Amino acid sequence: MNFTIEFSKPEIKSSFDWQLIQEANVLNENNEIIAKAEIELITLNKHRDALKSYALIESDDEATDWELPLNLYFKGQNLSADLCKSLDITADIKKSKTHIMLEAISVVPEYRNQGVAKLMLAEIAKKYPKVQSVTALSMPMKMFVDAQDCEEQSAKTYYESLSLEKEDMSAEQVATFFEHSGFVEYNVDEALLHEPLAFQLFISTPSKLLAEIV
Repeated sequence: MNFTIEFSKPEIKSSFDWQLIQEANVLNENNEIIAKAEIELITLNKHRDALKSYALIESDDEATDWELPLNLYFKGQNLSADLCKSLDITADIKKSKTHIMLEAISVVPEYRNQGVAKLMLAEIAKKYPKVQSVTALSMPMKMFVDAQDCEEQSAKTYYESLSLEKEDMSAEQVATFFEHSGFVEYNVDEALLHEPLAFQLFISTPSKLLAEIV
């Protein structure tokens, strides 16, 4: 089958021009959206590192999924030394570093198990080969999104097509997908949490995502 992947124009998410949101859509031959990824890009630098960036986002009263990553496994504008080593990447204390949050990735039921999701991850990696990390929030889509909350009709129509109320994919199955797509899990110390997480954190790099599609 022939698929086309389109990226929406990146938009500033809040009042900070270093925090962007974007969508990646996979279209079939009939120009119908059959898969979607929602991503957020954040750029850190030596003057506004992970902790300072998080403090600014928090002070802006902006809900963010970056809270745990920026506080747990970043050092300056880079990932921590241990993560850099495990992901085979090099930290750079001089240059700004951009990181991606994969907030949601989904495929309509009839196109699953055909490599569409991995293809989309690879296209994201190709578009942003210089980002240092890609973090994924791993949880079943029915826990993440409500189609009725979507402002744009195209997104609402797409998420309605997933029939999330009938979705039976488990958290374990979602985690297995990320493990098989080039991600490694970051295990959060439960002692640091006020309550158990509703998701798992997985981390990868563009090179690792591309390696899985070859």
